[in-house]
Amino acid sequence: MNEQRGSGRHAWKTMMALSIIFMVWTLFVISRGAEILPTAFKLAGSPQLTQDIEQRALDFMNMTMLKPLWEEIWIGIFGLFIAFGLKRNKTYARTLGIFWGIMMIANGVIQGGYEILILGWSEVCLQTYVFLLLGIMALVGLLFTRKSAFVP
Repeated sequence: MNEQRGSGRHAWKTMMALSIIFMVWTLFVISRGAEILPTAFKLAGSPQLTQDIEQRALDFMNMTMLKPLWEEIWIGIFGLFIAFGLKRNKTYARTLGIFWGIMMIANGVIQGGYEILILGWSEVCLQTYVFLLLGIMALVGLLFTRKSAFVP
């Protein structure tokens, strides 16, 4: 059986913390639909007010703003699966964790590029930074511990 040494034995804790932070962020910070739409209008530079939108249309727009959050919960659950795999020294877990970090970074870059280049927003939304930060932390953490993680 492989034994972990150095900072590699704590990689699972880092992955678990990042996944939990991501899910808590999703559930309690950005899941307030009534606040997402006005913020999106503001970032887009639109003078549109939510008070001027018919209630049924507003409800639909709020639902469409919240729907992607379910995918983010699944990303967090996938991160927890990886963390428990790292804890049990499963070889696939390190590869999946690196993929998770790359996936988060790619999503942040694509989302940020879309917001700035295509939508013409003056700045990216806070969610983009969360994707980038957590992805970089996961990727760097797993790559940093890669060489010292297992003793043959």
